[in-house]
Amino acid sequence: MSLTDHTYRGEQDLKDMLDLLAAGRKANNGTYYVHCGDLQWWLYYNDDVKQEWKNRVRLWREGDRLIGWSLLSPFRWHAFDVYAEPSLRGSDREREMLAWAVDQLSEEEYVQTCWVAEDDEFRVRWLTENGFAAREGFMYLFQRSINGPLSIPPLPEGFQTRPSRGPGDAMRRSAASHAAFGSSMPIEDYCARTLRFMQSPVYVNEHDLFITTPDDEVAAFCCIWTDPLNKVGYFEPVGVHPKFHRRGLGKALLFEAFRRLQSDGMTEASVCAESDSPAAIGLYESADFQKVKRLLTFRKGKTQ
Repeated sequence: MSLTDHTYRGEQDLKDMLDLLAAGRKANNGTYYVHCGDLQWWLYYNDDVKQEWKNRVRLWREGDRLIGWSLLSPFRWHAFDVYAEPSLRGSDREREMLAWAVDQLSEEEYVQTCWVAEDDEFRVRWLTENGFAAREGFMYLFQRSINGPLSIPPLPEGFQTRPSRGPGDAMRRSAASHAAFGSSMPIEDYCARTLRFMQSPVYVNEHDLFITTPDDEVAAFCCIWTDPLNKVGYFEPVGVHPKFHRRGLGKALLFEAFRRLQSDGMTEASVCAESDSPAAIGLYESADFQKVKRLLTFRKGKTQ
């Protein structure tokens, strides 16, 4: 069957890309496939107002079947992602996809790819043979079971957990996130980005969870994402406004999210954290997450 390739054409392509990620996670073949939530977050929570990312996605098909895709993220990230269907792991076809992505970014000062499992012998070997080297920093992948009863920690008096009400909460959510992540972006631009995300096709009000104060200020927030095939829920992002630190809000929000993921049919939860983020690591370990894998970044170029 002939091989064809094309840029992003619409929501059916997104569905196919998500299905490939879920199938890859199901295969558990040594390559780390990001959670479906990661891809949706990358594509729709950003400053790409014109959605030019659609021209930086490449899909490879045999007939109607998607066999691989790549997302190029130049400018700030200088990065590429390539995912092939599990049966193609280590094949010449997967090598061709990887080489294509690297070539597309050849004019960048450096090129990098993230989310490489430390025990992925094929990817590590291919990247090393092609001039990449692992960076010092990495991500931890955390997982935990959410089967069985959950004991949700109590909230301070007057605080409550609730889902987003949609675009009407954009400013509240933005204020908390802007402070939690120490953003230098003007709050008006930050809020506009949040609003675009809330109006996107991947946004689900009930999966954007808040802990609010008696005055309805957002003190903590998280988005949850589901993978029905593997029954794994995922957190991206998670944050607590600095003025509400050390009040147990992050842990309480995670446990409420576990309960909601259970009701969506998930049996496991996962989240990632930077290796140099002790606060995030401490939060996830306090919620009984376990470190299961290190995810490396490989870079090639002048600032390697």
